[in-house]
Amino acid sequence: MSGRVYETLYEFSRTLSDDHIDEDLSQIELPNNRTIQCQVVHVRGKLDGRPVVVSYHSHYFVATRGYYYIPNLLEVFVAGNHLKFEGECRARGFLDKAARWFGGGGRRGPDPIFDARRIDAPRDADLTDFARPDFTARLAALSGHPLCVKVQVQAGTGINALFHGIPFRGSLPQLQAVVRDVAALAAT
Repeated sequence: MSGRVYETLYEFSRTLSDDHIDEDLSQIELPNNRTIQCQVVHVRGKLDGRPVVVSYHSHYFVATRGYYYIPNLLEVFVAGNHLKFEGECRARGFLDKAARWFGGGGRRGPDPIFDARRIDAPRDADLTDFARPDFTARLAALSGHPLCVKVQVQAGTGINALFHGIPFRGSLPQLQAVVRDVAALAAT
């Protein structure tokens, strides 16, 4: 079951304090009643005193605009208990840009990030985090990463970022760099 992904994440786990790694292989049922094998590798620990969870999923279930699976997904969670915003941020697609002309396409706000990225959040979401230029700059950079699927900001909890995981499977330096980027956003 183990392979290059496990070895890379094992090396990464050794760079954390209080590290733990585990691996699981399970079956996932697709909407068309077909099943597939899903490998999941979890690494937990602390990076500079901040709790971190990094997971690699060979298939990942996503429930936005329908249900589908994304193969080879890297999920990075870093704790940040001072955040007030609750929502998601991702790069804008063509349909998102067109929806802006008709009043849709995500939340609107005073910072330029609301035009450059799609921000999805409840109407009553607290937007005070966007008043900090360092937060919006780091969020824009992370969500603009070419492999980033989306960045979820969880109020009082932390940052959860999803990436297309193939390039990270065998590259410890790339993995460390993206985890440090997520940690920097969680710390701002």
